[in-house]
Amino acid sequence: MHFGAGNVISLVVAAIFIAAVIVFFARRKSFVLAALYTSALCVYLAVYVLSWFFGGMELATSIADICAIALIVSAVAVYQAEIKSFFFSLAKMSKKQHTVSFSDEELQKTIEEIVKACQTMSKARTGALIVVVPTKINQFILDSGVELGAVLSASLLESIFNTRAPMHDGAVVVKGNKVLAAGCFLPLSQTQSINKDIGTRHRAAIGITEESDNLSIVVSEENGIISVAKKGILRRYITPERLSDILYETYGVSARIRNYRRG
Repeated sequence: MHFGAGNVISLVVAAIFIAAVIVFFARRKSFVLAALYTSALCVYLAVYVLSWFFGGMELATSIADICAIALIVSAVAVYQAEIKSFFFSLAKMSKKQHTVSFSDEELQKTIEEIVKACQTMSKARTGALIVVVPTKINQFILDSGVELGAVLSASLLESIFNTRAPMHDGAVVVKGNKVLAAGCFLPLSQTQSINKDIGTRHRAAIGITEESDNLSIVVSEENGIISVAKKGILRRYITPERLSDILYETYGVSARIRNYRRG
């Protein structure tokens, strides 16, 4: 059978697609899935290449098509939140991003209020999940909760996460000194290396930071342990002093203000 330019183009497109799949799963640290999908795609490609040369492989190509569709459907089912986020971001690309600046004094007050709230909730063993947004967050996450736009305070955070409050199971999204939304649902991390004992709240905290510069703060309702997640890495047993330092770094508050606080 003649091997023409169309076949070469098909192979190049397939190679690019396989590379994209590897990158997709590798960035999520799902190395087992990366190996599985890459192997399946290579077998799929091999079946079609053999059919070009030898022909008469209609049954094999049909089975390969069915398997490929099954793999695609399973990937969509597992990563539906991230796919939704991707298409939502495309829809929002034409809209301008409004940036509001905050003074160092406002951010210093915000940091103090967050640390104070976490200390109080830790002692009371009140579960909490706070997402601090240095730049931006997908709108669909805000839409999943109740938009507030209120100035952050320790009492506000404590009232939101009160077990009798209707929004206590969701996440609070903070930007600058404002609580943008409460009761938000976050995408769960699909990383297979996460400890199996980690609960849903901690998985959500990790998931929202894997593809962004966001910082997540978690207070465990079981033992009151404060944890933070950054770049997909969860750190536990965070002291109030360490939490304060992490927040100063995240907000980028000037060294002058930080030194004044410590002095």
